[in-house]
Amino acid sequence: MAKLRERRAARVAANYKRVINSLDNHWHVLDDSRVAVVKEVLAWLGHPDQKLKIIHIAGTNGKSSTGAMLGAILQANGYSYGHFSSPYILSDREQIIVDDEMISKSDFLRHYQDLVTCFKRHGVPANHLTYFEYFTVISLLHFVDNAVDFVIFEAGLGGLRDATNAIATPMLTVFTKISVDHQLTIGRSLQDIAENEAAIIKPGTVVIDYAGQDLTVHRVLKAQAEAVGAEWFVHTQDQIIIANTTPAGMDLIINGTPGYFLSMPGAFQVHNFGIVLQIKAALKTMGYTFTTEKTQAGLANVSLIGRMNYHPEKNILFDAAHNVDGITGLVAALNAWHLKIKPTLILGVLKDKEYHEMLDEIIPVVQRVITVTPKNKSRALSAEELAATIIMTYPKVEVEIANDASAAISLAMRVRESSQALIVVTGSFYTLSALQKDERI
Repeated sequence: MAKLRERRAARVAANYKRVINSLDNHWHVLDDSRVAVVKEVLAWLGHPDQKLKIIHIAGTNGKSSTGAMLGAILQANGYSYGHFSSPYILSDREQIIVDDEMISKSDFLRHYQDLVTCFKRHGVPANHLTYFEYFTVISLLHFVDNAVDFVIFEAGLGGLRDATNAIATPMLTVFTKISVDHQLTIGRSLQDIAENEAAIIKPGTVVIDYAGQDLTVHRVLKAQAEAVGAEWFVHTQDQIIIANTTPAGMDLIINGTPGYFLSMPGAFQVHNFGIVLQIKAALKTMGYTFTTEKTQAGLANVSLIGRMNYHPEKNILFDAAHNVDGITGLVAALNAWHLKIKPTLILGVLKDKEYHEMLDEIIPVVQRVITVTPKNKSRALSAEELAATIIMTYPKVEVEIANDASAAISLAMRVRESSQALIVVTGSFYTLSALQKDERI
């Protein structure tokens, strides 16, 4: 019986790998037709999106952290949830989660086969959807199957042409901080980017905006809400005080009430938590209940792969900061901890990012840099090119090149002054993904 199960699991794993490898990995971010294609597919499937209470989250930074905190608080208060997010760090299946559990390979294959059958019925090929579109649609099918109370649905890239924009009106439309990123695909200016993101606002939804949003962005979002007939949620900003911060997390006082511990370090996470408190307030106006004790318990158990993940036994911090805003937040956290020894940095970046500005932010606070090549063949800046840039600009910083992820970790642990010296791994989701095969992480 055990051998039969092993053979069955091996067969499922092989089929899953074959299907994933067959999918079109291109984003088609400038193709105006893709959202309409996904909408049509959802209609063919009986509109699974309309059977769900969806909280649609867009923005440049903080979507996944906000979603993880919200999911933990919902679950602690007795609500089930589905979470669709991207990109992944260790497994594709991280993108589709129900109550902390990734979708199984067999469930993914079952939904995939249902889609292929549907496509045959409508006379279109299996590659009718791209990789991201398949995951978007399969997530909705999986959430309906599991009858979740809420769906936390993160936009992938921008809003206007993003596959997640194919859904019907969500119960809430949420914006994290919007800043300049992906200029070649979603807009060259902050105004353009805001207009692209604002395109997810639909008639009848309730819109929640990040309290510290840039004024230009705020005006664009609010104007779009008014133009389409969406409700703008008005909420008195919660007072959040950081009582203590360490690499393990932060003790918080919320509106004068102590006892909150957020198990995600970095002061910038407070801004994301502020968005979660707005979402919770909006849900309470809709009749959903939350208690302080359960909310505190949920917050203390937030975990998200690759976002300010601290491993105390190795004294290593993993953070997928991949743009100037993200690196600025990471640096602020490092400064707040008043580390006795400057960290050793393992860094890999994409060549289409503003990596010179990212270097300006982080290099002054580290002792040395070990460069790696992110796991993205078309967009990665090579470890050699990154090292050359750093040496030219910051000649006083020690720089070494690692051939692979395993070598980078080994080298960092060997050259740091002591085990008390923090190792920071950052620069891109693809940098963290490249480290996944190192069994010691």
